[in-house]
Amino acid sequence: MAASRMDEGFGPIIDRFTAGADAAFAARLAAAAQDWDAEESALIRATAAQALYANARLKLNRVLVLELHAARHSGELGEGDDAQRFARFVEAAQSPEFAAHLQRRYPPLLPRLQRALDQQSAAIQTLVARIAADRAQLSQWTGRPLGRLLSIGLGEGDLHDGGQTVARVGFAGGKLMYKPRSLRIDAALDGFLAQVFGADERIRVPQVLDRGDYGWAAFVEHRYCDGDGQLREFYRRLGHWLAVLRLLGGTDIHLENLVAAGPVPYVVDVESLFAPQRPAAPSRYGPAYDLAQDLIQNSVLRTGIVPFRSPVLGFGRADLSAAGSLPGEQPQLQVPVIVDDGTTQARVEMVEAELSASQNHPSPKPEVSRYWDQISDGFLDASRHLRALDADGALAPLLAAFEGCRARDVRRTTQAYVEVGRMLWHPASLHEEDKAIERARALFARSPSAQAPSPEQIAVEIDDLRYGDIPAFVEPLSAQRIQATVQEWRGMRIELEEMIVRSSLVVTQLNNETDGPSERDSRSHYARQPHREGLDQRRRALAADTVQRLLRLSVRADDGSTTWISPESFGGDGWHVQPLGADAYFGLGGVAVALAGYRHETEHGRADPVDGVDDALEGALLAMRRQTQVEASAVVGGFNGDGSRIWAWLVLHDLLGRPQLLDDARACAQQLERVGFADEPFLDITGGSAGAIVPLLELARADADPRWLALAADAARRLEATAHRDERGAYWLSPAFPDPIGGFGHGGFGMGWALARLARSQAGSEDDRKRWRELAAAAFAFQDSLFDPVSGNWHDVRMVDSVNFPTWCNGGVGIGLAAADLYARDGDAGALRDLRRAVALTRGQWGLTHTLCHGDFSQWELLVRAAALDPQGCAGEREAATMEVVSGIEEHGIVGGVTRKAFTPGLMTGLAGAVHGLIRMHPQCDLASPLLLECRRQPALRSRTQDDAQALALT
Repeated sequence: MAASRMDEGFGPIIDRFTAGADAAFAARLAAAAQDWDAEESALIRATAAQALYANARLKLNRVLVLELHAARHSGELGEGDDAQRFARFVEAAQSPEFAAHLQRRYPPLLPRLQRALDQQSAAIQTLVARIAADRAQLSQWTGRPLGRLLSIGLGEGDLHDGGQTVARVGFAGGKLMYKPRSLRIDAALDGFLAQVFGADERIRVPQVLDRGDYGWAAFVEHRYCDGDGQLREFYRRLGHWLAVLRLLGGTDIHLENLVAAGPVPYVVDVESLFAPQRPAAPSRYGPAYDLAQDLIQNSVLRTGIVPFRSPVLGFGRADLSAAGSLPGEQPQLQVPVIVDDGTTQARVEMVEAELSASQNHPSPKPEVSRYWDQISDGFLDASRHLRALDADGALAPLLAAFEGCRARDVRRTTQAYVEVGRMLWHPASLHEEDKAIERARALFARSPSAQAPSPEQIAVEIDDLRYGDIPAFVEPLSAQRIQATVQEWRGMRIELEEMIVRSSLVVTQLNNETDGPSERDSRSHYARQPHREGLDQRRRALAADTVQRLLRLSVRADDGSTTWISPESFGGDGWHVQPLGADAYFGLGGVAVALAGYRHETEHGRADPVDGVDDALEGALLAMRRQTQVEASAVVGGFNGDGSRIWAWLVLHDLLGRPQLLDDARACAQQLERVGFADEPFLDITGGSAGAIVPLLELARADADPRWLALAADAARRLEATAHRDERGAYWLSPAFPDPIGGFGHGGFGMGWALARLARSQAGSEDDRKRWRELAAAAFAFQDSLFDPVSGNWHDVRMVDSVNFPTWCNGGVGIGLAAADLYARDGDAGALRDLRRAVALTRGQWGLTHTLCHGDFSQWELLVRAAALDPQGCAGEREAATMEVVSGIEEHGIVGGVTRKAFTPGLMTGLAGAVHGLIRMHPQCDLASPLLLECRRQPALRSRTQDDAQALALT
């Protein structure tokens, strides 16, 4: 008995059930005694015994736990202490009577277990025979005498095809990897890489010796890179792997299939090439959304290299990618273990376990985010090189070497098989196997792809799992299959694929950031050499270029509907790469508003024409309408909820003048009316009840229907019911932030602004409006309590070791814009004070990002609006502000929000917002500002007297 079993309570019982397979293996080994010395034979025998034991343990533990508790409850364990009673169970469970009892209660258990052990034993015997037969040739192949056998590691992979598994074989002269499959495809890939990249330092697969049905591969030693130069090379070569695998339809290159050998990333298992594409399952959101989902699913992401989290059975959103799976940042896996082993209280529980350490990283503390550009550039450079080879006719002869190679088609994740296999070996399933098989069949039939698996495939999968194998589908590569893969690659949109790569890398960093501000908060993208020469022409050129990029990366379906792919986050489930939703913040609502605004400015000669704007706008409207018709928003707010949809349709109605767009706004309000605000947990402008108020006021004005005023009043009552008051004023708590915060987008100042706007309307009664005014004043008082005269800034409790940046969402810019709006409407002295504070705080703070939410465009809006309203206290030159933003973009490119230079199409943090910001800079532009949820075109911002400004704002 192996020493590792002595501490396992059920160990003697499991040994009883493996004894037959163990003895049979020993007999076969003894028959080949001439191949091994005594120590080698003992090593082989112990290795096989441990493998058989581990296999049986997984299949018997839950049955034994159940039988233990049944015996305990029925009084079969007798008297004495717990150890004595447990020992009686172990002794009884080794008897022939217990085996007969198991046969009656779980008829398939023992036959299935015996077959699983027999086939595993035979597979190990085959491995041992192959080691003996090939030892001399392997020494010749490696160029060094291998000598005595020192170890056989059987835990290098799952069991496939009758208990076979990858093994690491250690000799005195070195290590080799045994693989129970043809390695011809590995050799073909190595030859392909040598032809494409040359013989110098390049991406590699291990050297292989193909022996037909099996083969040997060189063992790749993991080692870290030496310095930043090697790290940059490593990640650039990861980009090369992405390009090659995208061409070859490679999948399943997860963390265990890539080894970092200094600056060279080795892919050590390439059995899945030229994998058929599987379209994503259709959604309810229309062809554009489905096409975008399909592009994501079948993009370079499916290689397995790029970090990507997915809700797969058993993984808890773990990232198993070769470039990801960052140490210390993985979710815990749930694995079954026996708790209180060796006692009568033994039980199986799912406990958290960390992923085992892998060798895929080139440094002890990998910082993938530092090397986004290297990965991206490597992908683009290698893809262009492969395209050039294809254009010259040089690619096809290289790919012909893969014809006839046996390739694996990975149809499901291994963990999905593990979970279903675990269910099939559950005591209940063993008691009523037919029902368990039906459950497994139903689970496998629910394919996440549009191509459902055939009944024949499902039957094969279930049969493999019943006997302990992970299903593997392998077949020779035909010329037709290779050609189909290459043809699909030829249609690949390289720029779109690169965007998906970069977006996935961004999402990984954002999902792993838990310590507050990072280098993303650096205010470093300001113009070093701002200048005024040709300013309007430069502004127009930047706007046109940005629109063109937005259109190039759009996804357009056959029916004309259009969407985009982007990193998104709302709803508390982290960041994901996905097609756009219908909201205004990240989604189609904001993009459509920006495109309609650009068309409006082009018609008035204030922007340069760009081909395709009209088609993209109409396609976005079609896709957005489908989404808003089939599903209400998850939240109600003004930027990422129902309020944002109402706002977007109203702005589009104002710009395009189509009655249907007002109908669309009305339909979104009706959805919001059905949901109501009574149980809404979010309260802020961005996602909560406060954000619905102003869009509903604007809809009431456009629709002349008082029901929308009543609905806005309901939102205000929700704010009243949830408000907290103390000596500082009024504040609110929300699920997103445990402490009360100020600011416009997420905090109390924005809620106060919405209440103040509602109090000026005809909503509610006089008493209602009086309460709303008082609550708004209390919210402003709370914001004032957060102001620090020394720093000239408002304190934010979330900013512990950093300053509160002047931004729209959390900081001074949003406060200033709301104060400007209130001052323009009422001439309120407190609002004027806050406006001046915000402008003083914001001056010169260029360069954080080029966004509306937290960047230069919202700062520009504040400074220009303030100068027009308060030319004495907030004096500023419009052209100077425009010069700073335009020059900064020219020097750095458009830098988005938290996603930085990753492609983000949205209004508040991406390219649509840059389009809006750039066209709004024209002195005669009359577009509504999304920053204050304006729904109608406004008089152009220009310097005027205070009385004129107030009069215009009040119209």
